[in-house]
Amino acid sequence: MAQDDNEPPRVRGPPPGATAPPDHVKKPQIYEIFPGSKPEGEAGPTEGQKSPSQPTITDGLRSIKPDDFFNVHQIPCARQGLMTGIGAGAAVGMGRYFIGAQVPKAANWAFGAFFIGSIIQWEYCRAQRANEKAAMARVVEVIDRKQAEKKAKAEEAARLKQEAEEKARQEAATKKSWYKFW
Repeated sequence: MAQDDNEPPRVRGPPPGATAPPDHVKKPQIYEIFPGSKPEGEAGPTEGQKSPSQPTITDGLRSIKPDDFFNVHQIPCARQGLMTGIGAGAAVGMGRYFIGAQVPKAANWAFGAFFIGSIIQWEYCRAQRANEKAAMARVVEVIDRKQAEKKAKAEEAARLKQEAEEKARQEAATKKSWYKFW
């Protein structure tokens, strides 16, 4: 029978025979450590030490290297965001110019559309990547759980087979044959 609409749904537990998720699901691996950040296992400053100061704008500007501008195409979602921004800026700028706005005003609108289009596409792409990453983590967890279940079943089957063979061996040893050669 279906549940009533006013009752909250009952939370079902893990499937029968499920095992705990593997360690890499409970504790995600840190792939990139930025200057000033600490991996998960390291402790913060002790009582005798001062906590690190807040970064300033000059610290941020010093962290920018000239090589960063040559590797923009390697940043995830940057290409898609910039291409969308360029298209939006060109379309809006030309549209404003053809409607009758002066060139500086059309250029301002084009830059605004480029900026807004780039940011919107960048954020949309990042959200898609985050959703995909979460889905992949769920898939890995399910695959690991299935492999653990399969391994447990195989071990159980091997144990049962070994017990059956031992039992058959014991019965054969205790059972006397009904014939005698001499």
